[in-house]
Amino acid sequence: MGKMAMTLITVLFLSVVTAFNDMKFDYQIIEGKARYLENIETNLEKNIVKIHTPAHNDVMESYQIQDFIQGKQLICLPSINQCRLRDIDRDSAIDSGKVTESFIHSWNKGDNTITSESSVVVTELYYPDFNDVLDDNSLGKALNEFYQHFKYPLYREWKVPKDAEVYNMTHSPQRLVKRDAGVLNHDCNGQAIKTVYGIDSGTHCNHYIMCDSLTRNGRVILDDNCGNIHITSPLVYQCVCCHWVTAIDDEDCACVKKNV
Repeated sequence: MGKMAMTLITVLFLSVVTAFNDMKFDYQIIEGKARYLENIETNLEKNIVKIHTPAHNDVMESYQIQDFIQGKQLICLPSINQCRLRDIDRDSAIDSGKVTESFIHSWNKGDNTITSESSVVVTELYYPDFNDVLDDNSLGKALNEFYQHFKYPLYREWKVPKDAEVYNMTHSPQRLVKRDAGVLNHDCNGQAIKTVYGIDSGTHCNHYIMCDSLTRNGRVILDDNCGNIHITSPLVYQCVCCHWVTAIDDEDCACVKKNV
């Protein structure tokens, strides 16, 4: 009987810990004329953050998980049937502890709305490598479990170099849609070609609340200096172009891009 009681106490204790670690937040987001709910889920023990952002304005629906133990981020985009894996961008990412503390602090003040007008916009530029199709066996446990809900083709993403040339794609004609990189049906008048990056229509995004912390009597607490961060990631593709190009079109460029 004593062992049964001890087992029951242990189960209840683990349930409480699990309930504490798995926390879900729904925030009302206002972006221009769009109003929607963003769903955030955090787990302190696993150090992961999950975010679901519905489609709005020109932004695609996205499902995202950040695993801070592995240092990896996986995002799935149903509208283009793709999942993409990359290293977490430490310049803009916030770990699960900080996210949870900031959201709880905000909720305790009765604030569960984020407006784009009051947000600091952070733009992340990453491009997919469609020649690097990943096997889900290469994912860690948390990422793999998340990925099983989608099972779209999984590609690796790379950060656009800071010194790269980045241009808007004026349109997306069929000539830009190629399976292999570097195939340019243009001799560029015998002159050199260059690798550039094209920003296409469509993007995905998410919002965070970040509160400053301070130390009082040896304890770290959050103050009321909280700010909103709007992370936006436009669709970027790697292209080869004639050296004179300043906007990507179908005459002087070829980009690695997948059809939906």
